[in-house]
Amino acid sequence: MKFRSLQHIIVLLLFSAVCSAQFYDTGQDPASLKWMQIKTKRFAIIYPENYGRAGVDFARSIDKSYAKITTVYPETKFHIPVVIHNHTTQSNGYVAWAPRRMEIYPTPEQNSIPQDPNDQLTLHEISHVFQMASLNRGLTRILSIPLGEQVSGLVSALLPLWYLEGEAVYNESFFSESGRGRSPDFQKGLKAIAVERGKMFKYDKIVNGSFRNFVPDHYRSGFQILAWSNIKYGRQIWNDALTETGKIPIIADPVNISLLHDINRTKKGLFRETFDTLTKIWIKTNLLNGSRSYEIVSPPKNGSFINYYSPVQIEGDDFLAIKTSLYNPPEFVLINISSKTEKRIQMPGLFYPYYISSAKNLVVWVENQPDPRWNNRNYSVIKSMDTRTRSIRQITWKTRYMSASVSPDGKLVAATENTADNRNNLVLLDINTGKIIKSVPSLDNMYLERPQWSHDGTKITFITLGARGEGILSFKTTDQTWEILINPGRIDYQSSFLRDDSLFFVSSVSGTENIYLMTPDKKVRMITSSKFGATDPYLEGGRIIFTDYSSLGNNISYTDLSDLQPYKEYNNSFSDFLIDRVEPPEAVKYDSTSQYSPEPYRKWLHLFRFHSWMPFYADLSVIQSDPLAIQPGFTIFSQNTLSTVISTFGYEYSNRRHKFHSQVTLKGWYPVLESRFDYGELPAIIKLGSQVSDPPSANAGLTFTNRLSLPLTFSSGKYHQLLIPSVSTTYNNKYIFLREDSVYDYGQTQVSGRIYFSNFHTSAYRDIYPRWAQLIDINYSFYPFDSKIYGSITSLRFALYFPGFFRNNGIRIRYENDIKPTQKLILYNRINFPRGYKNIISDELSLVSGDYVLPLMYPDFNISSFIYFTRIRGGFFLDYANGNGNYYLKPENGGLVVDYYNNFRESFISYGGELLADFYVFRFPYMVSAGLQSAWIKGEKTPVLELLFNLDISGFNIGKSRL
Repeated sequence: MKFRSLQHIIVLLLFSAVCSAQFYDTGQDPASLKWMQIKTKRFAIIYPENYGRAGVDFARSIDKSYAKITTVYPETKFHIPVVIHNHTTQSNGYVAWAPRRMEIYPTPEQNSIPQDPNDQLTLHEISHVFQMASLNRGLTRILSIPLGEQVSGLVSALLPLWYLEGEAVYNESFFSESGRGRSPDFQKGLKAIAVERGKMFKYDKIVNGSFRNFVPDHYRSGFQILAWSNIKYGRQIWNDALTETGKIPIIADPVNISLLHDINRTKKGLFRETFDTLTKIWIKTNLLNGSRSYEIVSPPKNGSFINYYSPVQIEGDDFLAIKTSLYNPPEFVLINISSKTEKRIQMPGLFYPYYISSAKNLVVWVENQPDPRWNNRNYSVIKSMDTRTRSIRQITWKTRYMSASVSPDGKLVAATENTADNRNNLVLLDINTGKIIKSVPSLDNMYLERPQWSHDGTKITFITLGARGEGILSFKTTDQTWEILINPGRIDYQSSFLRDDSLFFVSSVSGTENIYLMTPDKKVRMITSSKFGATDPYLEGGRIIFTDYSSLGNNISYTDLSDLQPYKEYNNSFSDFLIDRVEPPEAVKYDSTSQYSPEPYRKWLHLFRFHSWMPFYADLSVIQSDPLAIQPGFTIFSQNTLSTVISTFGYEYSNRRHKFHSQVTLKGWYPVLESRFDYGELPAIIKLGSQVSDPPSANAGLTFTNRLSLPLTFSSGKYHQLLIPSVSTTYNNKYIFLREDSVYDYGQTQVSGRIYFSNFHTSAYRDIYPRWAQLIDINYSFYPFDSKIYGSITSLRFALYFPGFFRNNGIRIRYENDIKPTQKLILYNRINFPRGYKNIISDELSLVSGDYVLPLMYPDFNISSFIYFTRIRGGFFLDYANGNGNYYLKPENGGLVVDYYNNFRESFISYGGELLADFYVFRFPYMVSAGLQSAWIKGEKTPVLELLFNLDISGFNIGKSRL
């Protein structure tokens, strides 16, 4: 798409915040589910019937969290639906505002904090609800009358993401004894950068990210800013900022204006003050804590950010670990800790957290797999790899196992299971068959994390999570009994294992994650004293191999077991957690005796939910490329709460004509049905010449399109597939003049069948093209009632992607073919001519194209708050096409007519290059790519220049992200 002006880009960014950010579809749940709902004063909790009693527990938790959060926000009134998706294996939550709703994915994480998962989710997400509801005042409230809920969504784009998420993390910590604000893991990324660099990255880099360096996300930086500002200035400054933004959103940067008025600081100034203070605090506490450096046995990083996770011994000095970086997808690497060398041996599929277990040349882990059709249902399956042959085998299918550990003899797998109705079990499986040998309910239904076998294979230890926090539990396989090793509390534990009845575990008790040893007599000693965090311990003889965090990621290090230190507890007097410097909130009364009465939720009674409208007509598919393409009239938007029916209805008056538009998409069934109706346009009269008179009378233009498709998603390890077969029909009442018969043909029905398939390799953060990929798109269309006039058209698109010659370079090879048997009327080609050629139609066309793209630099350069450049990249291309029967068109009377026709085969060749920049404008959270394309075409001495523009919109929402 060409871009015209800076104004065009700014309008596009603003409108994108509405049409993509707020009209947000998170996917659908299985059509077979029956739903229940619980209505309270502020919420309508909607959940699948098989979630059972857990739905009532969540309703009680959200009311309790509301009672706490309401004490710190301006008085606001709202009622919002809360949809629980219990058939996913992910933990997450979203708040969207057009239509307004909260969506909850309640399965706890495997690296969770010592807080009840419901409490954390509800405290965090209700904070977002209050933020959005607090904007509904002043001009925002007035504009919501003609525009609906989308106004608050648009206005929220004026609030920085770090504020939205940072305040939610602050609240989940402030109103509890835990929260991510008290987690050493949550702040260690920022802490390591500040301490080892002596200062934090600049503000624009923290806000917009970087391809050059690892930048902790806006949850982490935002929490620190909110915590510091609340300590020094009080949280009223943020309530004032919300009020100012809602009342007068049309002024430039209302948050900055409010902060300047209250504390004489801008957002950037507050960021600098926060991290200047934190840097001093963190450097001081590192000295006071007596932290140590450890010998690194992983390969040198040469300045690159690289993380190593979960090292396990394979044989001798060879250890297998998970490696992540900015330039490669997650991979299994074999590291020799003596020579400090590594070798990639395999790339797994999607899994998190990065935890593996090994024994007898076998490695096991849990991998995520999508449901083919339903976005809100996925699975977590167990996979194993033979380290000798490096072959990977899937052990279970369509399961919900959260983590797994292989027994010392390599015969059994201990897996933790969380069922759709929130029951937690220990499951023992045969590693060869995947058959369940034993399933044991966990003690008090506590959530189980990170199973690890004892050396003799008689006990399995777990981190447990419940309402009272985290603890450590063991299960004895001989008599099938549970034993509490460490009682639940608010200390964060990361992993544990038993050796000779001594317990090794990772704890945050000192304020930093470190490794501890508890002997059978319950005495605890400290094994490590890390600067930023020691995790993933592995006992090898008389030493512990572990991962030690730094500003360049985890290193694999070791320490001798003989070097034990006294047990060290967390000292609040020199805490480097800002939340510890905040006065705790006053106790809030909550009626725990409230009764909740679930009742059926009838999907058919909730097909439409009108949430937004406009006093003008705007087609969202058009306005994203041309934000000024609006007409008098109105537009109404509907999306029901379960996102199974999405509709748009519109009326426009333009060119002295009344026009009506409607589009309905049904996503609740296995196939997806889309239907669109447009009526009232000027009748389309196609003459392909100026000497032909118009038809004596013409009906208003009408287009009616129906499409039935089946979007299917698959995952097979590091490859991910998308398959979409579809059938569509389109009726247009065009008047098309047939020269051979000297008459107009009125009304055309086109039937199309299409198959799209793609297979993508997991990409790295810095990749421009997919690492490896194959795409095929076959489309066949015909006119069943006018086949002799229009014939048919068959198109084939095929593309292959390969790695380039250097890191993060990419190669794309394309082949496209268009076949249109000659009939009475020519049809436009569906495939592309070589770049630089325009206004040509070919009866039969084939294209072969090659592209090479590469990153040139990662500047991380900003010009004030106006623009921030993250990457400069280039590319080269060569296009070749061969066409038979070519119509050359020329402009005439506002349209295109045939200039001349070559009834023979011709070649079309172009080559050239592209230079693009990836950047952010005015700190909006959408990356813009823009640049120049230069194409030299056959027979021409000067190149054809074209400005390129692309806006990366992946769906903006606010909520709790994965740690």
